[in-house]
Formats: sequence, structure tokens, C-alpha cells
Amino acid sequence: MRKTGIKIAAALVFGVLAAAGTARAAGYPDKPIKLIVGFAPGGASDTLARMVAQQVSGKLGQQIIVENQAGAGGSLAARTLARADADGYTIMLGSPGSMIINPILQPKLAYDPGKFTPVSPLARISYALMVRKTLDADSVARLVELSKSRPDGLTVGSAGIASNTHLVAMSFVVGTGAQLRHIPYKGTAPAMTDLIAGNIDVLFDSIPVVLPQIQSGKIKILAVTGSSREPSFPDVPTIAESGWPDFSANNWFGIFAPPNTPAPLVRKLNAAFTATLEDDAVRKQLESSGHRPTPGSPESLAKLVETERQSYEDIIKKTNISLQ
Repeated sequence: MRKTGIKIAAALVFGVLAAAGTARAAGYPDKPIKLIVGFAPGGASDTLARMVAQQVSGKLGQQIIVENQAGAGGSLAARTLARADADGYTIMLGSPGSMIINPILQPKLAYDPGKFTPVSPLARISYALMVRKTLDADSVARLVELSKSRPDGLTVGSAGIASNTHLVAMSFVVGTGAQLRHIPYKGTAPAMTDLIAGNIDVLFDSIPVVLPQIQSGKIKILAVTGSSREPSFPDVPTIAESGWPDFSANNWFGIFAPPNTPAPLVRKLNAAFTATLEDDAVRKQLESSGHRPTPGSPESLAKLVETERQSYEDIIKKTNISLQ
């Protein structure tokens, strides 16, 4: 009898909590929601967040306010999320830097991304493989060949050690056998300046960021890193099409909530983001800026993070990347 009583009591408690969560979701949201972005205004992350936030605000009937908390590769924003109340009024734009790369290379971070609540996948972006205009390479195959013919290889810039642009360059090295000597910068803007000036040979950067430079003809684009061609550059092949069929590299973004955010609130947020990303006008707007919308469930976002974690761990191990 005692065990039966305990089971009944537990069931009642669970029922009460479930009912409370449902009731809370029914009135949610009744005030603005804060969307934290771990990078400065004007970049690919910020642009995506603001475009989507405006549309999702209409779906929810409350404004989503984008708040930039730049620093430490997204870790400052993630720390804020970890400390926020799990009430659905603080969410974060997560990406490989804050969710995977920083935790791998800095195991003593002040937050555990594995405890965050996945809400919704958002978008993927590919990288452009660019070279200086004076480099004697008009294809990926020629670039790889040329790099192997130089005693010290060719130089490749990045936004800094262990940045996304560094890791995609190292993925290219591992995948193609190219000989590239890494030159880290404090962001890709100065790296792009040096690429245009001819001071470095190669640079990978995200499509949304480099659209103007490519369209102006100041640099050469040899390929894109995604699994399919970009709508903005339909004549530019993928690296996979260029002779390395298994190669694919993307950056991605997703929405995360604090640990233990109630499921009814997550479902309501996910429904709003999914409806927004499936809207034809929104999709066209995002694709025109180099973003590929990826609507999906919280579970699909969790699976993406786990799959990507394994991939990043592999590249970091093979190329001995370290912050020490």
C-alpha cells in the first residue's frame, strides 16, 4: 500500500506540474523576449537574428529584442543564457563556436552547452573558397596542385586560431591534401584586406559576409563548401563537385533556451520559428543573403549539435589545434 501511495502521489505531482506548464504556455508570451547574439552588430549572425526576429515577433504577438553580447567567440552570450531564468523570455542564437568549439578547447568554461534547451534549428551558411586575383589558380584542383608545388605551401588567413574560418581551412587541408600555412588575424575583415592586397593567398569566409567583395570582382572565388551550389553564385561549383565528393563544410545557427525550460514553452517557440522559416517570402529573403533556412524540431537541433561535435573533435585532433 505504501508503494502504491507513493506512486499515486508522484503521479499527482507530475500532473500538477504538467498542468501548470500548459497554463503558463497558454498565456505566453505576455512581454518582449530577449534574443542574445554572441557577436557584434552587422555580421552574419546578427543579420540573420534580426531578419528572423522581426518575423517571429509577428507570429508570437510580442517583440523579440536582439541583444548583442559580443566576446570570447560567443561564450559571453552563452554564459548569460546559462544564468537566465527558464521562463521563455531569454533565448540565444547558438552556433558551433559557443556550442561546440569553445567547450572542446576550453573545458573549464563557466557554462555547459549540453544543459541548454534546444528550441529550433535556424539556418546554415556555406563558406566561399577565395584566392587573391593574381594567384595562378582558377579551380580547386589547380589550387591544391599549386600549394603542393611550393616548399612552404600557400598562405591561408582566418579570423583567428580555432575560429570557424580556421577550422574550415583545416578541414580543406585534411580533405584535399592541400599545403596551406595558417596566418591568423583578429577577424576576417583584416584578412580580406590582405587577400585583396595580395598579401595572403587563400581565405575562407561565410557567404553572407563576402557577397559584396565577390560581386565587386576584387577577389576570385573558386568554390563553395556546402553540399550544393549557392543561389547567389549558380556557376560556382562546390568543392565536392571539384573532385572531392565527400567534402562538405557549413556553419549553422540554432535557437537555444536556458536549462530546464518547460516543454510547452519550447513547443510554442519552435512553432513560431518553424512557421517563419517555412514562409516563402522569408525563405527568399534569407537565401538572397546567403542563408539556407533549416526549419525543424528541437530534437533535430539536438542531433545536429551531437553530429557536429564529433566532426569538430575529429578535425581539431587531426590538425592539433590548441589555444595553449
